[in-house]
Amino acid sequence: LAALRFIGQAGELAQYQLHEQVFGGVSEVVVSRFVQRATTRDLIATTRWRGIGINRLRLTTRGRSQLVQHGVGADELFVLRSPIAEGHIEHQLWIVDTLVVLGRAARKPDLLQPAWALQRRFTPRPAAIPDVLASFVSPPEQPALLLGIEIDRGSESLASIFLPKLEKLCDVLSSWAGGAACAIVVLTNNMRRRDSLQTSVEELSLPVIVEMLPVSPGRPGLADLATTFSFIR
Repeated sequence: LAALRFIGQAGELAQYQLHEQVFGGVSEVVVSRFVQRATTRDLIATTRWRGIGINRLRLTTRGRSQLVQHGVGADELFVLRSPIAEGHIEHQLWIVDTLVVLGRAARKPDLLQPAWALQRRFTPRPAAIPDVLASFVSPPEQPALLLGIEIDRGSESLASIFLPKLEKLCDVLSSWAGGAACAIVVLTNNMRRRDSLQTSVEELSLPVIVEMLPVSPGRPGLADLATTFSFIR
């Protein structure tokens, strides 16, 4: 049930991410057997990245029904009818990596949601929604913190699209923060773009931390992301 729930909360993820989040230190064989059983029972849909790569997992309608029968709210589960397009799957996997890393940060988030869940939560839709939203309220003796995380793979024009989006996101996060400190973390994939962003965001109303995405995906990438977010304590 925990595995199905995380798949539903992520929307689509890679098998290594499920392993890291739910199965811990067990062998890969154990995780593969779960995936095979759940796929056979039509609880999840499994595809291979580009036909030969990692397993990509999605919750099915039957899987969602199984979770709802065990008390999980349907509104926290996302069932995709088809796999995410090849041009967008890397962006999705970085989002899920961020969820995994922030979920086991030294300071436990009180709220941790991807963009799709935020889109469902707010009507009308806000002017901008982060790829991941993390709120840290506990423990009460520490200042509350609200973080919006953006995965920037360099496909959007800085001047006409990405920076205006960050400006809108500053306003949205400020309206959500209450008395909490808030900031934006941008993870980008190009050093020149990172340098341009660092200069361009100085005038925005919220602090914007610009860091590089890990060079390698998978478990090495998770380790690098954990270092990037080590400031959360």
